[in-house]
Amino acid sequence: MTDRRQFVITGASSAIGRVLAEHLDTATDAGMVLVSRGLNASQFKRDHLVLTGIDLTNEQHLEVLRQRVGQRLEGPFTVFHCVGDFWIHKPLVRTAFEEVARMINSHYLTFCGAAWSLLPLMVARNGGRLVGFSCNSVAYNYPDMAPFTSAKAALECFVRCVANEYSQYNVIANAISLPTIRTDQVMELKPNGDHDHYITPEELAIFLSDITASAPTMLNGNVLKIFRHSKTFFHQSYFDRNPRELEIDWKVAGTDERPKPA
Repeated sequence: MTDRRQFVITGASSAIGRVLAEHLDTATDAGMVLVSRGLNASQFKRDHLVLTGIDLTNEQHLEVLRQRVGQRLEGPFTVFHCVGDFWIHKPLVRTAFEEVARMINSHYLTFCGAAWSLLPLMVARNGGRLVGFSCNSVAYNYPDMAPFTSAKAALECFVRCVANEYSQYNVIANAISLPTIRTDQVMELKPNGDHDHYITPEELAIFLSDITASAPTMLNGNVLKIFRHSKTFFHQSYFDRNPRELEIDWKVAGTDERPKPA
């Protein structure tokens, strides 16, 4: 049976978005709209609409996105939101506030923007699917990740709200809670990580294609947690897996002395 689903992939040039787009291009007969900062359309086997220069936090750009998707795709479609700046673990007081804002905007506000833009089309076409990516850090509240993890927690809440509000229109919204994904940036950042048990972008792409093919309504609003068992992850603490510098330049916080523990 031919797979004729339709997809919008935001962040299609990201490590996950690019591999997902390539998989759907070769393994399915799906039509796609690819939203990207810079993507070479010639790398795909079939003709897809590639949109560049779309700011997912800008209302006028979001209206353009809605119009172009509406012109290109017919019937229900799935949105995979693969946007979000890469986070390097570090204490909050060592992080410029501009970076804090950028992290929250790139992971959460862009997702809100994509939903705001495309939900009216889903409603008009009797359904669709909205998929965003969260992280297992939301469940564990790891240190050195506050801006990133809080943005992902907000995304999970937003998914549940959308599911409650739009399930009556056959719209399914889910967050996929990711473990460590084996991207080039992650491999460089974690040279001593449990690489054999990291999930590859290719494996994730297959999973995403499979889970959205059936689109069971009973999963609506859920955060779907995926992982591969790792003795390192499940039998060591966060601090054993991620040695960190404990000394912080407290002058950044406006004091000359390190505060005493309570």
